[in-house]
Amino acid sequence: MSSPTDILIVGGSGVVGKRIAAHLALRFPGRVVIAGRDEQRALATCRAIEHGTTARRIDVDDRASIGPALTGVGTVVSCVTQREQHLLRMSIEGGRAYTDIAARLAFWQGSDELDAEARRTGARVVLGAGLSPGISNMMAKKLAAMLPRLERVETAILLSLGDEYGSDSLNHVLEALMQPFAVFENGLRREAVPFSESRSVPFPEPLGERTTYLFPWSDVVYYPKTLGARTALGRIALDPPWVGKLASLLMRAGGRDRLKRPGFFHGNRRAIDRIKRLYRRDDQFALVVTTEGGGRRTSMNLIGRHQADVTAASAAEFARALASEEISAAGLWLPEQIVSHEQFFAALEAQGYRPTTSIGT
Repeated sequence: MSSPTDILIVGGSGVVGKRIAAHLALRFPGRVVIAGRDEQRALATCRAIEHGTTARRIDVDDRASIGPALTGVGTVVSCVTQREQHLLRMSIEGGRAYTDIAARLAFWQGSDELDAEARRTGARVVLGAGLSPGISNMMAKKLAAMLPRLERVETAILLSLGDEYGSDSLNHVLEALMQPFAVFENGLRREAVPFSESRSVPFPEPLGERTTYLFPWSDVVYYPKTLGARTALGRIALDPPWVGKLASLLMRAGGRDRLKRPGFFHGNRRAIDRIKRLYRRDDQFALVVTTEGGGRRTSMNLIGRHQADVTAASAAEFARALASEEISAAGLWLPEQIVSHEQFFAALEAQGYRPTTSIGT
């Protein structure tokens, strides 16, 4: 009996999912399955992409729908928020390859158990395949290799309000405002809140210096474990800058309590959408990763437009490496633990994304 070879894109009709599906359908014609809660929408995406793509229904919150959706599937790419770990766990139980673009902090809880199960079943899992985590991890890995030892990693991401985002991506930023999170400095863990501790960070031109704020990007949470960093911080900047200043002001004024009120986001979503339309031509993104250690400082940056495009290019490369079994070791991995940064950036450059590296002292 032959091994299952289909590639299931969960949320494959979404902003990023349909881009990932288009990438993979060119590489693996006839093997890409676009899945979501609305099968008719998935069918429409298949007609737009072609290359033998097929549609399937799945609801990641309904365990009973996941089993049938995984029939014949060898690789799973998740582009949706998962309240529970049903999809991840069932993928591991079936010995499948798995990756996602939105690895939540919760997925690392109980990781030893999941890793042991993946090694038993032969599942190959790479958590975090988008912009951050994903590209940022590969930058950190490359930069760490250039230092005599790694002491500090900082990630700074600039996002534009007018860019195109899926509902899950926007909700992630909004919901992150409500929760304190842990940061690691000098080997010690402390609590912080989003949009606090502002600091100016130099982004690539034409963006220049921008005010950034602490933010719980998932990648930095893992660097003390995966790269041995004693300090790992994540920051966010928003364009236009007044949005970040407003968010910071709200946090200082006790805005988290308002955000927690039932229906707050739903009730204000139209207002958010109206503001986004005002800035629809502002769609730049930028990613800067800086490392320090042994008296040296290195950094990489990437700038472009339409962050969904580069997120999809990154995720498609991780999925390709899994589907082709270039990533062959069973277990639960973060990108920097298992993926070659040389090969990854070569693939990204082939898609037109060329990060810049600088070395200082």
